Amino acid sequence: MITNEIKFPFLLMLVAFFLNSHIAVSQINSENINWDSLKLRYDAPTDQKDFGSAIPLGNGRLGAKIYGGVALEIINLNDATLWSGIPRSYNETKNVKVLNAVRAALAVSEYKKADSLARQLQGKNNQAYQPLGNLYLNFSESENYSNYSRELSLDMAVATIKYQIKDVSYTREIFVSYPDQTIIMRIYSNKKGAVNFTTGMDTQLKGKIKTEGQTLVMNGRAPIHIDNYTKKQIVEWDEKKGIGFQARLSIKTTGGKIKIVKDSSLMVMAADTAVIYFSAATSFNGIDKEAGTAGIKENKLATSYLNKAIKKNYQQLLTAHLQDYQSLFRRLWVEINNDQPNKYALAYQWARYNLIACSRATSIAPRNEQGIWNREMFPNYASNYTLNENPQKYYAVAEPANISEVINPLIKFVGDLAKNGAETAKINYGFNGWVAHHNSDIWAMTTMATGDPCWALWPMGGIWLCENVWDKYDFNRDKTYLKNTAYPILKGAAEFALDLLVTNKDGYLVTSPSTSPENHFFDEKGNRVAVSQGSTLDMALLRSLFQHCITATNILKTDHDFRLKLEQILPQLLPFKIGSKGQLNEWEFDYSENLKEWETNHRHISHVISVWPLNQINKNTPELLTAARKSLELRGNGGYHPDKAGMWARLLDGDKALASLSLKYPVIYDSPFGGFAELLLQSQTGDLDILPALPSTWSNGKIFGLRARGNYEVDMEWENHQLKKATIKSYLGTIPEITVMGKKIDIKDSRITFLKLNK
Repeated sequence: MITNEIKFPFLLMLVAFFLNSHIAVSQINSENINWDSLKLRYDAPTDQKDFGSAIPLGNGRLGAKIYGGVALEIINLNDATLWSGIPRSYNETKNVKVLNAVRAALAVSEYKKADSLARQLQGKNNQAYQPLGNLYLNFSESENYSNYSRELSLDMAVATIKYQIKDVSYTREIFVSYPDQTIIMRIYSNKKGAVNFTTGMDTQLKGKIKTEGQTLVMNGRAPIHIDNYTKKQIVEWDEKKGIGFQARLSIKTTGGKIKIVKDSSLMVMAADTAVIYFSAATSFNGIDKEAGTAGIKENKLATSYLNKAIKKNYQQLLTAHLQDYQSLFRRLWVEINNDQPNKYALAYQWARYNLIACSRATSIAPRNEQGIWNREMFPNYASNYTLNENPQKYYAVAEPANISEVINPLIKFVGDLAKNGAETAKINYGFNGWVAHHNSDIWAMTTMATGDPCWALWPMGGIWLCENVWDKYDFNRDKTYLKNTAYPILKGAAEFALDLLVTNKDGYLVTSPSTSPENHFFDEKGNRVAVSQGSTLDMALLRSLFQHCITATNILKTDHDFRLKLEQILPQLLPFKIGSKGQLNEWEFDYSENLKEWETNHRHISHVISVWPLNQINKNTPELLTAARKSLELRGNGGYHPDKAGMWARLLDGDKALASLSLKYPVIYDSPFGGFAELLLQSQTGDLDILPALPSTWSNGKIFGLRARGNYEVDMEWENHQLKKATIKSYLGTIPEITVMGKKIDIKDSRITFLKLNK
């Protein structure tokens, strides 16, 4: 049964979390650092059809996509809390009987029967992340432009568009302010009175636009239900229910005039400079409140944001934005081969920028499938939370990259899942603890969705998220966070996991039912199936979760009996197995003449997560490490989920890791670049392993501000593939063991500077 600690009110939990999650960091000395080199540059506007390549801006709540059009600019607008749906329960008591039938079939290896029965456990699909609307600008001066440039400064989180028409140069600067909770755009030229445009808003949702003085106001409401997964896309509206929103737009000019056009747009005429102020808010008020009837007053919130921001001039807003944003972003600097910027270093900084834009310390909703950017009512995969690897891998970037605060919304979301998941575990399974499946949404849906059991039947989503919850502790070692937030979540997940275990024919404890996410195999009769017992991923996650709980109970000196139970269970869990090809088995069994592989280069390689992001297979388990390497090799061009680069780095093969890193940013579905930090610093085995997987092409370089488990921060430089010097900052005053390129060294080594920086 879920512990009482998880059940305390949402706001109290959130406040306790923020107050007690202290993060010790130091700012980098910016001398001789070329922050201005961190830019994405383009020499043409993005086609309006190419959503993925438009420049993304965000403050963890408000999102904007910038295309850079000259005659017409359409900026897609988002609020991270604008979703379809209302609080609903999809739990079904009948599922307990079906579950028992599935487990009985698996006990005698009737995989096809189990696969068919499992479909009876499925429920409703998750809701969809919704587009707030669009801000459009029509420019009267747009013909025969030249000298066009469009860029995103990762260091400033500012997008800039420049072009020239005849002898007049035009500039647009856009940023999304976290301290002022507004989108700000400045438009100016080198000629007085040359700024002329019309601006307005629209939305695909149920909305109306009006004017209040010279402010445009758009009120609207999201649907109460969307089914994103059917051929006939279903949408349901209610005049009073569902998440409401308001957006407000005002303009301040230097020179010129502002005119209201048909109560739906604003025209700027002959201005020297125009500054657009945009605010928005929704009525979302938590997972258990119907936002239409018991929501936050979105009009008051949006008005408050705008009124406070508009009292400030552009420079004041920009200064506050930069002070806030750079306090996070400028904690880490990396150079490779003296290139400024090296393409991989730039990609890593892009990953840091992207996560900061999607997720801030006080954000209500975590990063979703598309970040916080979406322009469709029916986006790909509903732009949901896909819990079989996506949030886990995206947020794995945060701790090593020295932006720990951005993971807070995910931790809060896992707490919401634990609350709803306790009911799902009790009603649908008859189990203790809490559970979350493959898909979720802002309402923290924890029941099984409808679809192929290869992904839908996966009650391990919450358990994998527990790794992120634990990492938050492991990197920062905040005992208050461990006691009040992390451990109650971990214990509840472990209680469910204990009930999910059964004894298999060989006497080991295995999960039942089980899948290896999105993969299949062929049973003895040639049927393609997915449901089995004890997939390697499941067993790895359970082993890791139980070990975290044991460690936590020892640190907190609590739950002695529960710790003993887990310690007794651990050796009974199905161990890792090496298959006939020398690979790490993906399933409880090895492939053979009877049970055959479905897709050799399948896109998922979840059974190797014990190498990365988990740490059960490492340099201390050489045989399993070799088997994991073989599994990656056998996957060929597949295996890129959750992060092939991270796995190859942990296997100490820097060149293969480098080849697996994606350089296609800013496309939103690309690799999260979690493996980058693993090339330069690893800490999963207890020591600080410096330059463990340095690629052969990275002969020289430096990185400042990299974080390690145990609340350490490391600066390092290397030359000719050898460590030149490193500074290790210990924020808890503890002294780590140090390894450099695979060799143990003493803390007094001449290359090492060690600093105790106690809180």
